Amino acid sequence: MVESGRRAVGRSGLTAEWALAAFVITALAFVVWRFNQDGYLGQPFYYRADKSLMDLYTPALWANDAGAYVRWHSLYPPLSFVYLKFTSVGRCYALGDLAGRGCDSLARATLVVVYLINIVLVWASYRVSDARTAIPRSIAMCLGLPMLYTLERGNLLIPCFSCFVLGYGDVIRSRILRWLALALSMNFKPYLGLVALPFILTRRWAWVVGTGILTVTVYVATMWIYGSGDPLELITNESRYAVTASKDHFADLYYATSYWPLIRLLQAWPQGLVLASPTVSLAWSWTLTAILRMSQVAAIGCVIVGLFRPGATEVRRLGALVAAVSITAFTTGSAGYAQIFLLFLVLFEPWRGPTRITILVASYLLCVPLDYVFLPVRHDHLYSFLGDRTVTTNFGLSIGQLLRPALLLAVQWGLISLNVADLLSPRAQSALEA
Repeated sequence: MVESGRRAVGRSGLTAEWALAAFVITALAFVVWRFNQDGYLGQPFYYRADKSLMDLYTPALWANDAGAYVRWHSLYPPLSFVYLKFTSVGRCYALGDLAGRGCDSLARATLVVVYLINIVLVWASYRVSDARTAIPRSIAMCLGLPMLYTLERGNLLIPCFSCFVLGYGDVIRSRILRWLALALSMNFKPYLGLVALPFILTRRWAWVVGTGILTVTVYVATMWIYGSGDPLELITNESRYAVTASKDHFADLYYATSYWPLIRLLQAWPQGLVLASPTVSLAWSWTLTAILRMSQVAAIGCVIVGLFRPGATEVRRLGALVAAVSITAFTTGSAGYAQIFLLFLVLFEPWRGPTRITILVASYLLCVPLDYVFLPVRHDHLYSFLGDRTVTTNFGLSIGQLLRPALLLAVQWGLISLNVADLLSPRAQSALEA
C-alpha cells in the first residue's frame, strides 16, 4: 500500500519543512488582516470580489433545472449536477444563481464540511508515509493558495479532491473502494483520467479495468438520474467551447499554471498590458515557447520509456509528472486551482537529495497566498460578497503570475529527473498495490 515504507526525514529537513509551513501560515494571517482592512480578498485571489462561491451556485442553479446541457452548454459531467441536487435547496434558485447564493446555506455548509474532511484525509494520507512531516505538508496543502482559491470560488474540485485523495492516497485499503473513488473523481473532472495513465503503463490491468467499469457505471447512473448529459452533448459543448478563443489577456494570465497566456500577451502587445518592447517581447515569447516544448518532449519521453519498463515505474511519481505536464504545457487561463492534484502527489516525496528538496520547496512556495502587483490593470467599484460591503478593488499584473509557472516547471523537470532515475534503476518499485 505504501510506496516503500515510512519516508524518513532528517532533523534539518523537518526544520525546513516547518519553516516553510510557517511561511504559508504567516502569509495567510496577512491575507486575513488585509481582508479585514479592505473588505475583499486581494491578489492572488480571484479579481471579481462579487463572484465569490459562484462556481458552486451557478452549477447548483442548473442542478435544479433540466437545461444544463442544452441552454447553459455545460461541460460538467452529470455527477456534478446530481451531487448539487442533493446538497442544495432547489427553491432558492427561482430567481437565479445570485439569489441562490443569498438563500442556499445548505450548499455552502456542505462545501465547508467537505473541505474540513479533506484536511483530515490529507493528513491521514501523509501520516502513513511519514508521520513527522504530515502536519507541515497538510498545512501547505490545505491552507495554501490553490486550495483556498478553490474554496473561495466554491469550485467542485473540493468534493472531487476528496475522491482523488481516497483513490491515490493510503487512507483506505480496499481496492474496490479506491477504484470507486477514482471513478468518482474522473466523473467530477474528466481530465483526471490523465492521472490514471500510470496504471496502464505499469500493466495494472485490475486497476484499469476496475476503475474503468466503475467510471462508466457512475456516468451512466448519474446521467439517468439527472435526465441528460450523454456523451454527444458533452462533446458538442466541448467543441463549442474549444472554438471560442479568449480575448481577455488579463483573465487568461491571472492565475495561469502555464506560460502560454504570457506568450500570447507578449505576442499581442495589447494596450495597457505592455511588458517590454516588441523585440524583447518576441524574444521572450520564443524562449518560453522553446522551454515549454522541451518540457513536453521530455515528459512524453518518460511516458514512452515507461511502456518498456513497467516494473520500474512508480505510480504516484509518474502520475505527478502527468499532472504537471498537463497544467504547464496544455492548460491556459486561470486554472491555478488544478494544482491541488499535482501538489498532493508531489508532497509524498521524501525530503532527500537535491532534486526532491527542490520540488518540495517549489511546492511549498506555490502554496503561499501572497502576491505583489507591479502593473495595475483593474480598478472596480463593486459589492464584495465575503466582505458584505461595497469596495474598490485593485488588481493587475504581478510577480506571482511570472514566478508560479516557473516554479511549476521546476517541479516538472524535477519529476522528469526522478522518473528517469526510476526507469534506469534495476529495482522494480511501485507506489500502489497491483
